[in-house]
Amino acid sequence: GSHVEQAREAIAAVGLAGFERRVIGTLSGGQLQRALFARMLLQDARLLLLDEPFAAVDARTTRDLLALIARWHGEGRTIVAVLHDLELVRAHFPEALLIAREPVAWGATAAVLSPANLLAARRMSEAWDEAAPPCAQAA
Repeated sequence: GSHVEQAREAIAAVGLAGFERRVIGTLSGGQLQRALFARMLLQDARLLLLDEPFAAVDARTTRDLLALIARWHGEGRTIVAVLHDLELVRAHFPEALLIAREPVAWGATAAVLSPANLLAARRMSEAWDEAAPPCAQAA
């Protein structure tokens, strides 16, 4: 179909039908995130990078956007998402990379988000000292 038809389909797919003429600055946080997902639908990329895609959106928007991510995953795309909500990661992402200033674990989500790895990550982030002097560089 035409670009206009494709854009209409993407807008409908993210639940924004009827918002086509709205100025982007008038959209709520959830509506804006839906619009960004619609743009990604049109880009047809093999790799999608999402930085806290569910921040400041309601539960319904989160559910709708997770359904789109599942659809992309089913199409063989790679989705890399930065998330702090571990329950969302456990429920919807088959692989995880746990980072706490540096990588802690990478692999199957259930194995990565083990109690031992989460404790190690917590210790690493708690041990961080903003006021510490720079480390001396090895010669």
